[in-house]
Amino acid sequence: MAGLSFSESVKMNLTLIQIPFFLIYVSLFGRRSKRANGRPLNRVLGDQAAYFVLSHLSIRQLQAVSGSTLAGYAKWTKQRKFDQVVEELGSDTRLMWVGPKETENVVIYCHGGGFVGPLSDFQVEFWYRVQQAVLKSEGLKLGVAILQYSTYPAAFPTQVNQLLSAIQHVVSLGVPPSKICLAGDSAGANIVLQLLGHALHPSSLISQSPSPGTLAGFAGVCLISPWALPSSVWKDDDSYDLVPSKSLGLWMDTYLSTTPDSHHVYVQPDIASQGWFSGLDKIANRILITAGRKEVLYDSIIRLYETMEKAHADIQLDVQEDGVHCDAMFDIAAKSTAPHAAEKRVTDWLSETLKAK
Repeated sequence: MAGLSFSESVKMNLTLIQIPFFLIYVSLFGRRSKRANGRPLNRVLGDQAAYFVLSHLSIRQLQAVSGSTLAGYAKWTKQRKFDQVVEELGSDTRLMWVGPKETENVVIYCHGGGFVGPLSDFQVEFWYRVQQAVLKSEGLKLGVAILQYSTYPAAFPTQVNQLLSAIQHVVSLGVPPSKICLAGDSAGANIVLQLLGHALHPSSLISQSPSPGTLAGFAGVCLISPWALPSSVWKDDDSYDLVPSKSLGLWMDTYLSTTPDSHHVYVQPDIASQGWFSGLDKIANRILITAGRKEVLYDSIIRLYETMEKAHADIQLDVQEDGVHCDAMFDIAAKSTAPHAAEKRVTDWLSETLKAK
């Protein structure tokens, strides 16, 4: 993508220089706002800063200030003093391992970011904490492989092709689907849902041809604050959340702008006919969906759960009463060291899933 124009750069910098003054105002007067919701000050500042930036910057401007997925991963490995373990899969696709490469059990993780933003270090840290908690509680070795996928201007089906490539690579390492969990948050969860749709209704637009048996019998699927349904199902009130509803709508519209109408269903399964998820129980043994009751996407997540529940007997829903979008991850971004309730739930579910296989 071409660099920013002069006017785009000026507007972006004028927005960014407002942030310190905005946060001073929040520190003095913003503790009673809905978005504060009784949270520690550093979390309030982080959430308010995120909402401010996401509300004011265009997609191109956000990408100009966000860095890259590799940079986010490198930042985390430096913090944790780990070597970078990166596998090149071609077509702008990479797998980045959280800590040493472990293949006894594997989570393939697709990060969120509205299809416009890269991986952040706090997302890696979330999965590192889960990985270590599973090891400590159950003695189960767990590898976490993060998918680097293409963001804007790349659109459907680029990302699901890249996920298919990652799955085939992990299977080629000797890891059967029964020892693989697919996970994603927000837009990353959407990519996982695209894969499930393709497994059940093969699309001619998706060029990757999986090896026989590689899209069935996964140990589990974990969807954290999945972003998957039309904006008409979202809450109008985003005063609690850190992600503006208008930005989510813009990003989804942009992502779908080059996708044939006949394939919108892979990205927004809610518009499918009855039975879209029929056969889901053959694709994944267990499913977990998490949501925050205060997030813009809450109603749409509940609707997604109710739709998927009809096709799968072992699907669980975890709702954090005061939670917002990807709440546990943004707690880590605010430097919280205490495990979040949603983090514990993902850990417990993953432990149960891996023991049950």
